[in-house]
Amino acid sequence: MVSGGRRVIRTALLRARSPALAVLLACACDKEQPPELPPAEVYVPPVAVHGQWRGEVAGVEGTLQVDDLAGPRYRGMFQASGLARRYVLNMEQLEGPGPDGEALPSNLVRFTWQDGRGDRGEGWLLVNREGSALTGSFGRGDGTTSGAGEWTFVRTGESPPPTSEPEEPDESDEQDSDATGP
Repeated sequence: MVSGGRRVIRTALLRARSPALAVLLACACDKEQPPELPPAEVYVPPVAVHGQWRGEVAGVEGTLQVDDLAGPRYRGMFQASGLARRYVLNMEQLEGPGPDGEALPSNLVRFTWQDGRGDRGEGWLLVNREGSALTGSFGRGDGTTSGAGEWTFVRTGESPPPTSEPEEPDESDEQDSDATGP
């Protein structure tokens, strides 16, 4: 079937009367091109990706649990509500230039997914500035990040703290406790 598809593409390229149309057809069929991703934005402080999210994938409701791995990598698990559908995601938060030119995590997460039954693909997610919502798209097969459905999620519970520097203790709390005594 794949060779038949290639034959159709070759025939279309040969029959193309316009060189521009031939180039367009050739590019559309090139699997070596990276998938199109939406533009990423860098927020200060960076948005948190990890945590629990509630929403839907291609109209199927469920929960997405995102766990931290090393660096900008995450593991995601989507479990459908009331259905035996589960997706495992290998996720990477892409970086972009920060205010001082240093590389910082952006709001764009690229992922590969599989369902454990032989179906797999790629996709992307955007996290809003507040870290409270995810939207994205996914596709089936290599290099396809759209066409299989949309992702829409809201964070459940509180947003985790930003993944930047740890918070320093507030010195005013210590002074207040000393001033009032036991």
